Amino acid sequence: MPSIITDTFDYNDIIRVLDQDEAFVHHQVDDLQPKYFRIMQKAKTKGMKVFAPVTVKGNRGIDYLIYMVSRDWLTTKKQHMLDYMYFGVYRQTDGFHLVGFLYLDSNPLAKAEKCFFIPHFFDRYRERADLPLDMPKMDVIKDWISKNQHLNSDVQGNEKYPDGIFCTYPTGVALGRELSDGNSEMKTFVTYEMLRGEQIEKGESQSKAAIAQEEQGHKNRDEIVEKLARYKKAGLISYL
Repeated sequence: MPSIITDTFDYNDIIRVLDQDEAFVHHQVDDLQPKYFRIMQKAKTKGMKVFAPVTVKGNRGIDYLIYMVSRDWLTTKKQHMLDYMYFGVYRQTDGFHLVGFLYLDSNPLAKAEKCFFIPHFFDRYRERADLPLDMPKMDVIKDWISKNQHLNSDVQGNEKYPDGIFCTYPTGVALGRELSDGNSEMKTFVTYEMLRGEQIEKGESQSKAAIAQEEQGHKNRDEIVEKLARYKKAGLISYL
């Protein structure tokens, strides 16, 4: 496979590159942990703290935005490490593409689902979120990430769009499609003010579901961390 992403790459090609880069990304996170743990140890920040992203250049044409995350100092202290999230960014002729990783399984070794955001999505987000029209695209992407960390998705299949997806975020709704492998592609963004009738009701109910899902995720955090520690001790994973 070529070392640089080209326009000939489809999502299957991109996923193969992402899978090949996975261990590399986790090693980068490991290298960041001591620095950010010391920062938290000094600040003892209460509540959620999401640090500014660290950009790591991959070797195969995909760069990564790594966000170190502390849910609060007591949790970070107990885990003796921070949580994190990361996104892949690659460029084709039409512009920057973003890849989000959704870990929907309580098993920490489970493969993440990939959510692909096409460049048009961020054009519409910049326009409809009233961002400056001259804001660089990478800054638009980072603005989207910083303001939209809660997600709940719902497949909206119908005769015209059997694979359609309606995803609610704090700032609005992402519209896209489910891919055949269970991953997804987000094509455009609309605000809640642009929704009508049943869409508004569904958007509100999904926002509530997203918050409940996040709260449940917090409750499961200790169990997942304990599993990770056991897996590492047993030699099943090496990048923590």
